[in-house]
Order: sequence, then structure tokens, then C-alpha cells
Amino acid sequence: MPPFTVVCNCRLSQAHIKLLRIHPNNLQLTIRQIFDSLINMSWIDSFMPDYLRISLRARVEPTVKHITKNLNNGRLTAVDENSGELVVSELARQSIVSEYHYLDIPIGELIATQAAQNPGFDFYSMNLDDVLLFGESKYIAATTAHNSALKQIVDFRNNKKDDKDLITVNPFIPQDRKVAFQNYCNGQKGYIAAFASKNESNDELINKLERNKYFKQLVDCTELICVAIDV
Repeated sequence: MPPFTVVCNCRLSQAHIKLLRIHPNNLQLTIRQIFDSLINMSWIDSFMPDYLRISLRARVEPTVKHITKNLNNGRLTAVDENSGELVVSELARQSIVSEYHYLDIPIGELIATQAAQNPGFDFYSMNLDDVLLFGESKYIAATTAHNSALKQIVDFRNNKKDDKDLITVNPFIPQDRKVAFQNYCNGQKGYIAAFASKNESNDELINKLERNKYFKQLVDCTELICVAIDV
């Protein structure tokens, strides 16, 4: 069972744009589950040939130490500025995989070249049509962080961060689905804006999104998913 309840899963004004809103069932337990998931490196064995596992383990281990510190060994009772984006990233990733059956790829912080300083997108997935999706997560304690997440995606797209991240994503795409990279070269790619949400209703949140200037700049992509997480 996923550690969250889906409170909204709908399409917005255009069919290729979705809102997925989730609420953690028990935040302390959710943080513990996220911690256990992120520090468990057994997933490496399912992705890599032997000669690459050594490299990936060496890359992941420093980040696991950073995660251990920020999540206080999984004993946090609430998110804060140090843990917020990590929790949002992982819950968004899990919800996309669970609700849409999209490809399960480890979050960017684990597979990036720098420990806990992921220079690109925060997480990735691929939809059922073999279109790569690039996700960015934002947490702000006082307000819904949709504007920050959408702005970061627009900035990253303008700076070709998605192009640069292809080499990071490549090892995690199954061999029989590598057509995703040809699709990408043909202009088919999507984005996931994940953000902490507060007390507004679903209708209020949808209105905020559709009026947002950065949201409007992203409607031309193949798929856009907004993941609101009530933390």
C-alpha cells in the first residue's frame, strides 16, 4: 500500500495536463518509509551490469549519508526546509508510479554526479507512450509552492537541463523502450511539477495553476503533470 491517499486525480483544461493531489496518511510513518526506501541500495543490482554497479554505489553512498542526516535517520515527525524537497520528490515519484504505472526511476539526487547537489531535475519517469518526463520539486513552509516548481522547470528547459540529463536517465530505461530517446529527439517530452500544497480546495488550486504564467509556458509539452502534496 502506498503511504498516501489520492485526493484528486483529474485532467485540466487540456487532455495532456493532469493534476494529482495526494495526502500522506501518517507523515511520521511516511518519512520513515521514504528514508528506508532511499537508503536501500539494492535497486542498483536490478539496473546495472557488474562493472557499472561499482560506480553507481560509489556515487550513491555519499548522498545516502546526506539523506540520513536530513531525515534524522527516518525519525522526523514533520518536514522542514532541509527535508521538504526530498520528501516532496520521493512522494511525487511514488505517486506517479503507483497511479499511472509510469516507469520507476530512482530520484535524481541518488543518481546525480554530485552528492546531494543534483545539478539537474529532481526526478524522472517515462509514460506508457515512451515519453520521458522530467520532474522538479519545491517545498515552501508557508505557502503552496507551485509557482517555484513551474518556474524552475521553465528555467531548466531554457537552459537545456533536460538535454543534459539524458545521459543520467539512459541507464534506467529498459533496452526495449529506448525508443523514448528518439521520441525525445522528435520533440516528445514532458514535465512533472511537484510541490507542497496548503489549505486551498482542489478548485482553488486548479485556478491558481491555470492562471500561472509559467504553467502557460509549459502547455506545449507532450505531457504536464502537477503533483500537489499536502505537507
